[in-house]
Amino acid sequence: MSPKATEGVADPRETTPSVLPDISPSSGEIGSFGVPPFFLFPFIHEARLTMSDSRARDILSRQAELESERSQYEHVWEAVSEFCDPDAPDMWSGRRKAGLDSQAERQERRGARVYANTINSAANRLAAGLESLIIPQSEKWHGLSTAAMNDEETDEEKEWAEALRDFLFALRYSANSNFVPATQACLRNVVRYGPAYLYAEEGFGGTLIRYASIPVVEGYLSRNRWGQVDIFHRRYERTARQAAQLLGYDRLPARIKMLVDDPAKCETKISLIQCIQPRDERKMYSLSGSYQYLDTAFASYHVIEDEEAIVRESGFRSFPVSCFNWRRYEGDPYGISPTIEALTTVREENAVRRSGLRALQQITDPATASKARLDYVPVLNPGENYPGLIDDAGRPLIAPIATGQNPTYAFNYADSRAEEIRDMMFVNLFQTLVQNPQMTATEALIRQEEKGALLGPSGSIIQAGFAANLDRELGILEDKGLYEEDSRFLPPASLAGKALRPTFTGPLDVLRRSAEARDTIQVVTTAMQMAQFDPGVMDNIDGDEALKIVQGAGRSPQRIFRRQDEVAGIRDARAKAQAEQAGMAAMAAAGKVARDAVPAAVQARDSGLLDGLGGLMPQAAQDASGGQGA
Repeated sequence: MSPKATEGVADPRETTPSVLPDISPSSGEIGSFGVPPFFLFPFIHEARLTMSDSRARDILSRQAELESERSQYEHVWEAVSEFCDPDAPDMWSGRRKAGLDSQAERQERRGARVYANTINSAANRLAAGLESLIIPQSEKWHGLSTAAMNDEETDEEKEWAEALRDFLFALRYSANSNFVPATQACLRNVVRYGPAYLYAEEGFGGTLIRYASIPVVEGYLSRNRWGQVDIFHRRYERTARQAAQLLGYDRLPARIKMLVDDPAKCETKISLIQCIQPRDERKMYSLSGSYQYLDTAFASYHVIEDEEAIVRESGFRSFPVSCFNWRRYEGDPYGISPTIEALTTVREENAVRRSGLRALQQITDPATASKARLDYVPVLNPGENYPGLIDDAGRPLIAPIATGQNPTYAFNYADSRAEEIRDMMFVNLFQTLVQNPQMTATEALIRQEEKGALLGPSGSIIQAGFAANLDRELGILEDKGLYEEDSRFLPPASLAGKALRPTFTGPLDVLRRSAEARDTIQVVTTAMQMAQFDPGVMDNIDGDEALKIVQGAGRSPQRIFRRQDEVAGIRDARAKAQAEQAGMAAMAAAGKVARDAVPAAVQARDSGLLDGLGGLMPQAAQDASGGQGA
């Protein structure tokens, strides 16, 4: 297990006794329980590099390649932002270099181009619907499983994992963690652009973990052979004063320090690039005959672009950026979104509505024609008197130009395009009661299953991003002593060598598993009805397994169930009690027989019946022995 390593811990090149190739998985693997070698921390120092070196030039060279690769997506993203994200066009069109526009200027510019708001409203609804199905704030939308391939979780392991899960949710939804705004921004980016990036960093004090959504415009990525993001570049701008706060004043080059020290220039923007990449070589040490990693699995470099200098070097035990997608084809680094898929229809609706509005204006505010050239053309307001605009024959000198425009057809066609956009954005799945208030329970259940089937594929891809975020969260907490001896989350001894993994239990997952639970309940109910005529039917039903299936399909907590040894003890006590009751019943029956036999014997003796039977028995014995002799 690797030692603690978070943002700000440098690559300790000068203190490492040897350098060995990376021959095992990254130290950020979920659930690698152990004790980090704390005695090494005094030797780990933070690198302060301000001079241009080959690594900075390599990072800038790769940045240019990533920008060239991403440029083919940016034209589509800009079109999406034009119709669906009012504030984003300033980023994609390069207007930021000339300074940010005000909100009023952006709205005025957007209003001159966009005539339909269907896609924007639909995207917001879909993002909210995904949050309610995948990570609802009112529910615990995942659990933790420790089961390995060849064994099953014990009750103690289940209770430990449930307590750790509750602690994680308490951290995420604390006041200062920023988890909710960050994840909502990520879901909006997934719906609009396709990719989204959630960054989790170590916090201090009462907030152990902080979350931030990295804007799509700032993210550049590269994937490994398994399609996982293992290289991430973030290109962003900060003022010189902010850069000093972020990176430290002493690490800045001399030119940037001059900007910071000058009150008139401290707000000058500088371009920064953060590069997160796997380490090519990792340092190891031997402890009790086993090798452990000394440094982190991923290196982080902050580069000032104009200076070609690395001003901060640090590392992460696990990849700190969780990447989300809506759908991604093989070889496609960024993927696509439902908004991109609907973009053609969005442009069509926008063009038709623009034409319809022009036709409507021909009716409500038509152009006019005059018989002779007038000195002025007045604005014809209702209720006003305009002298001189009528000839001697009573005919107006100005008349509207009626072209016979009928915008009804355009608006009807635009409405059909808007409905198609809502279908493509799955809005209708979240309006079951609006569409049919009289829907029966069976119909509502069918619609719920349809919702799970249609959103399930994309929901699984999004959940993969939250699984990676869980890896990052556990890595941060492990560095803070989550699994140490004095922690209440010290893992049970049975978990040695096992791994933690998430089991998602949100409404979307309940919809996926509801069919199995529903069918199980139906079979058990049918068997109970048949048992009224044939009790032996219930011998086919394993009640314990049926209960496990129903529990697995829902979100019932483990603490409401007794442990297996407790259940076994209760059943054993019940069996003993039943055996004792059966013995007492047998004794009572025997006593009753004895009590009934005594009066009968007395009566037989008094009547001479016993004497007669006694005389017959010797004669019967003699006849029997004579028969054998013969």
